[in-house]
Amino acid sequence: MFELKLEKKELPFAMAEEIKNLRTGITFSGADIKAILFTSSTPNEGKSTISLELARSFAELGKKVVYLDCDLRKSIFNCKIREGKIVSGLSHYLTGQSKIEDIIYENDPGDDDVKFYVIPSGPSSNSPTELLSSDLFDKLLEKLREDYDMVIVDAPPLGSVVDASIVSSKVDGTVIVVEAGNINYKAIQKVRDKLDASGAKILGVVLNKVDKSRKSYGYYKYGKDYGYGYGYGKG
Repeated sequence: MFELKLEKKELPFAMAEEIKNLRTGITFSGADIKAILFTSSTPNEGKSTISLELARSFAELGKKVVYLDCDLRKSIFNCKIREGKIVSGLSHYLTGQSKIEDIIYENDPGDDDVKFYVIPSGPSSNSPTELLSSDLFDKLLEKLREDYDMVIVDAPPLGSVVDASIVSSKVDGTVIVVEAGNINYKAIQKVRDKLDASGAKILGVVLNKVDKSRKSYGYYKYGKDYGYGYGYGKG
């Protein structure tokens, strides 16, 4: 098995606590909830960061966790790598070029991290919808459910492409990440409707980048007073 050393930043206290709250909420969603998909309406809402930090958080409890990057169009996972090289990824497996064991990497925890596993997306594909609809992808999810306690699936924004809708029908639950003060209700409603149409089980919503110093979720921007919020439940 190949090794990668992933970037690990010290999270603001509020965000670290809300990631734990998210972990608890998912845990109490049911013992049969193992494979969980994260999507959003648009890019840059923090979906990939939240899903990767959640994988790390479950690993801190001693769970065997794998993070699966299903963004076969424009993945940002490479930006998270500090050391190591991706040889094969999900797109290699789905096109018959690699076996499952060839695309699973172990996060080298070192002194400041925990051990968990990752499957990078690999090179971008011209036919991601077809690949994610394939029997090979179904077999991969089945194998990961057997071998891991938790499977965290990072999918592209559903407001942009249909990939997340396809994958959501194959996993045990879906979480929608919403950037506070930046995404309108109609956009979120469209994402929800697409997931409902695919037969997805929507576990809830993560409200990200919340300015907790304000009474309302209004205008917010990054700064030293980083804010993070979490809202769980259908809606």
